[in-house]
Amino acid sequence: ACLAMLPSAPPRAAAAALLQPQQQLAAAVASAARGGAKAARARHRRARAALPSLAAALASAAAAAPLRARGRSGGGCGEREVSLGRHGGLQHVVLRRAAAEDDDEYYREATPRERQFGIYERRQQQQSGRGGGGGGSSSSSSSSSSSSRSEGVTLPISQLHVVAAQRTLPSLVEVLPDGWVAQQAVAAWSELLQACSKQAPELLTTWNCGCSPLLRLAFAVPRSRWLRDPAEPWGGDSAVTSKQEVVMDGVEMPDSGQEALPKLEKLLRHLLGRYDDLSVALAGGFTWSDGAGGTLREHPGRQVVLCSSAGLQLCVRFIQFFAEVGAGEKKPVAAARELLSEHLTKKTIGRFLQSVGGIPRPPPVEVPDDARHVQPAAVTAASPLVSLRRAQVEALGGPDMSEVLANTRLGKDLGSAAEEEFAEQVLAWTVRHWKEPELSEPKSAAAVIEWLLAQRAMDHTFSIVLGGNPRAPKKVLAAARRDAATLELQRLQLSGQRFQPNPAGVKGFIKRGVLAAFGSPFDNAGKQASVPQEPAGLLSWLQQNMGQQDGSMKQGVLQELEPPNSWHGDTYEPSAVEQQFLTDAKVLRKATVKISEILSFEYLQHVGQTMRNCLRVERRGGMSLAKYLSRVKARESSFWVMTIAAEADEGEESIDEAPLQHLLLVEVYNGMKVIHQAEGPHPRRWPRTDAWGWLQEWAEQEGLRPDGPEGVTVGPYGGYESELGPWDIRRCFLW
Repeated sequence: ACLAMLPSAPPRAAAAALLQPQQQLAAAVASAARGGAKAARARHRRARAALPSLAAALASAAAAAPLRARGRSGGGCGEREVSLGRHGGLQHVVLRRAAAEDDDEYYREATPRERQFGIYERRQQQQSGRGGGGGGSSSSSSSSSSSSRSEGVTLPISQLHVVAAQRTLPSLVEVLPDGWVAQQAVAAWSELLQACSKQAPELLTTWNCGCSPLLRLAFAVPRSRWLRDPAEPWGGDSAVTSKQEVVMDGVEMPDSGQEALPKLEKLLRHLLGRYDDLSVALAGGFTWSDGAGGTLREHPGRQVVLCSSAGLQLCVRFIQFFAEVGAGEKKPVAAARELLSEHLTKKTIGRFLQSVGGIPRPPPVEVPDDARHVQPAAVTAASPLVSLRRAQVEALGGPDMSEVLANTRLGKDLGSAAEEEFAEQVLAWTVRHWKEPELSEPKSAAAVIEWLLAQRAMDHTFSIVLGGNPRAPKKVLAAARRDAATLELQRLQLSGQRFQPNPAGVKGFIKRGVLAAFGSPFDNAGKQASVPQEPAGLLSWLQQNMGQQDGSMKQGVLQELEPPNSWHGDTYEPSAVEQQFLTDAKVLRKATVKISEILSFEYLQHVGQTMRNCLRVERRGGMSLAKYLSRVKARESSFWVMTIAAEADEGEESIDEAPLQHLLLVEVYNGMKVIHQAEGPHPRRWPRTDAWGWLQEWAEQEGLRPDGPEGVTVGPYGGYESELGPWDIRRCFLW
């Protein structure tokens, strides 16, 4: 490829003569540059040693003629350059196409880890005067570039609120209505802020009761859907004039600014209400927050607790429903079925529309005192979703179940059409049996609802009706108590700071009825290190651990003092002890294998504590956790956990809690669909062979690969011997 770029025959011949002795090594270099998944490690090392000679050869060829030529690449025309750079201490040849749109094309996309740590060739700005143009060309290019950018906007708010908006924007951009782009939404927000600075400047002093609702409005409802101009009078006679001073950097807590809510109500009626009878009690999507999006502190007494991405996107749906109801162009039932759930009944929507009162106040969000703070259930109970669920229950003739629903997934998320259809059946079953003693306690009622929903999530054929009759509450509660460990994991998935599902559409994995070994032969590793020093005691210890009572050596497995590959070594080492354990009938049980995406910080911490890995806050001061968390928040990576849960034998009605065990923590590069990591629990850390097999089944189901860039069977070496297949466990590398 380098030789083909030389503009004339003599320089090409000279370069070819210089490079001929190293043609094979140059091929290895090219293979390494393409990702090197199939290149042999030995060839890679030889290629590294030969790179200085290759660089010298290219430099000599460049002295004869510039390494630059016009050509076609990937169907498009552009200038291609050859440059020499450094990649983690390794010199390499980078072929890049300097495209007309000021962008560079590389041999492959950088991985999330490379982008995070800057381990890749950064984009280069085009030099002015390309193609012989002078200063005039540069000037025209600059002016063209400037004109293509959107104009800046004025934000008459404090710096704290500007930063809060920057943290919030990525989540809102994901749910922009069709035809509505981010630049337009920011301009609309600026227009709202300017109007409020003249008619209600108190709306600009706090986040939860002013700046945030205005930002949500600008992103959820396009400017063309506003019924009136915000510059028109709407503040009323009591509007504060622009000459009056308003403290923009005063004390601020999650409940600050509620005195400005009447002004927000007037603005919403002005912009979104065609008629005066619009119920602003439906406008909870503007002011509600789950308090799980992190905290911004400017100084003591001035801090903003943000809403999580999942909470924001839920609020946007209710804001859009409020706007449709206010516009009056579509029937509320049709709007609710389009924006919320297609299985909502007319009676439910009627109950929901009967909500009375002013605009809902912000929920009682607490200022987190640590990274694992979980907001109280009262925050969830104040959400617009729980208000909708309450209307569903009332339409079914049931009591107020807000406390119960706030502790289930029904109070946290709107599911798919099929999930919402089943949720309606669960609510109807709960209302029917509400007076049963098993449902008298809110905690028990929530556990029963969660168990029913969890069973349906694992088996789409699961039904409320069994043998022609509704399931008995007593048996359902017993099953829920038996699966308490699994339900606890589901609770953690909905607690604290929540993550958005992976954008690649990768789904989980469930396999029932497998025989799995529970426990680990290395659970007591380290405790066996105290070997007796006395001859008699040492002989007895050796017989117990290494030989038979008659003094002969065991024909089976020697007990290992330390698990292989614990926190050292990067080459997979098989374990005979582990293999014997996996076939031991004493520890084998029928189980369900499940691979689930980790969707909350709380669950991520739980997995870190359970598997004793670097995802714990306490580990390395949280440094390792921070790098993984940043990749999850950017949605470049997703983390998954493999668990096994014991199944009840047929006819078994034991109320003992079924054991559950974590086998693997998996990281997937979402865009590339590459399995980057697969790590077992400490102290062994390497995947068990049965878990490795289930991981491969999941990968085949979802189209994932282990041998892509930085894959779990590639590692940093760039390749393995060709006779090892991509799923050979001996290729497994612990990043």
